[in-house]
Amino acid sequence: MSNSIIEPRQKNRTFNSTWLKTYKGFEDCPEEEAERIVEQLRKLANIVCRHVQKGNT
Repeated sequence: MSNSIIEPRQKNRTFNSTWLKTYKGFEDCPEEEAERIVEQLRKLANIVCRHVQKGNT
């Protein structure tokens, strides 16, 4: 079995409050809260990526 490297599908995508507000339920989210949610999602993504990478070594 090959040891594959996981790469993001879209490398230069911007994840910010504007991006978050494009999703149903977040359209009217206040700017400050949207930025906080995006930061939480970024931290979660980093945790998941580290976990997956450790599983491939």
